[in-house]
Amino acid sequence: MVKYLSKPFFVSTLICIFVFYSGIFKIPEKNCMHSLFNESQICAIHGKIVSSPAKNPQKNMYLCNFKTSRVKDKKGFSGSSEGIIKLCIPSDMAESYIPGRLFSHAKEKGNYLYETGAECTFYGTFKKGIFYTEKCTFQSWNKTKISGKAAFLRAVSRLKFKRLMYTWGKAGGLLTALLSGSKEFTDVSLSDSFKTAGLSHILALSGMHLSMFSAIAVFIGSRLKRRKVMFAIRISTLIFFVWFAGFSPSLLRAFICSMISIAAAIAGSEEPDLILVLCFSFLFQCALRPSDIYNAGFILSYAALGGILMCSDFFCRLYSKIIPYFLSRSLASSTSAQIFTLPVSLKIFGSFSPIGIVATSVVSPFITVFIYSGLILILFSLIFPSAAGASGFLLNKEYNIINFLVALFAKAPVWSI
Repeated sequence: MVKYLSKPFFVSTLICIFVFYSGIFKIPEKNCMHSLFNESQICAIHGKIVSSPAKNPQKNMYLCNFKTSRVKDKKGFSGSSEGIIKLCIPSDMAESYIPGRLFSHAKEKGNYLYETGAECTFYGTFKKGIFYTEKCTFQSWNKTKISGKAAFLRAVSRLKFKRLMYTWGKAGGLLTALLSGSKEFTDVSLSDSFKTAGLSHILALSGMHLSMFSAIAVFIGSRLKRRKVMFAIRISTLIFFVWFAGFSPSLLRAFICSMISIAAAIAGSEEPDLILVLCFSFLFQCALRPSDIYNAGFILSYAALGGILMCSDFFCRLYSKIIPYFLSRSLASSTSAQIFTLPVSLKIFGSFSPIGIVATSVVSPFITVFIYSGLILILFSLIFPSAAGASGFLLNKEYNIINFLVALFAKAPVWSI
């Protein structure tokens, strides 16, 4: 690692990590809301949803980022506003279109499809910097612009995808989380087991999911035997997936690294230095979205991949002395990632699951098969709708195996502070 001390990207990354996380310096919030009105007096906001609402089971509400353009106070005065805030939407409103969770009384509060790109007017109250919605009186997708049409297409596509997955029961709920990041249908006990077993990163969209779609594109492109076409298919596939799933901090990291690696391959560099690629991605993402810097997913994603790149070879040589190479490689990657994320997990969550080292190596292959078979069965069901029931049956058999393994690992002790 000493050789990297002469690399500008590596040194810059170390400096930024010290500045951001040492606590000595305070990084100002770049996108905080600016308005002439005091937050306590604001009763209505107008703007655009900029991230897909994610459910918070503890509060029975959905949380998303909202970019404000106008606000209104309790006296009826309105004015312009600029910035991004956290928005809480009650479950009965957010789930008014979700299959299996339709709420008729939500019409009184605003029966709309709340997704990224929707322009809305919400009424509610500010509490500790979060706007808690009580009702929505307006929604539009601004279809006069290409961006508005694309956002509406994405929202409808995600809704139709959820409706298909809902018919597949618990297996569909897990596949929905793995392919779209939406966890509305994921079994609560399974989610808790993933967390307890140190497998939360599998449910979070990241490099594993992106690499799988990249592998599909490479497989298709290689059959065409045209290098340029292969790269075009690979890039298009990655863009489509992140567009559909949404740019979460961990997925954005994976996307940036993937695009840099593809660009390097196009330029003729078959083996770019992945540590420097990761450093560039970190600096670029920090500049692009400063709000991600203190996000737990952002920190854990970079820590895990950094650990794999720096220590995986060492542990692989160590493990290969006692177990087969193909097992040692997987276990080495898991060990490296867990070691580097250990202090972060203890700091943020107050706990750490050492069994995650083994659990990741065992469960990940089953998740990979589950996703690939799910994609095949989705395509098969779209071509032959009558086969959707049988497809769901087969996928649930795979789900039962995953559920058993995760629940088994979840019984292992957890370190807490």
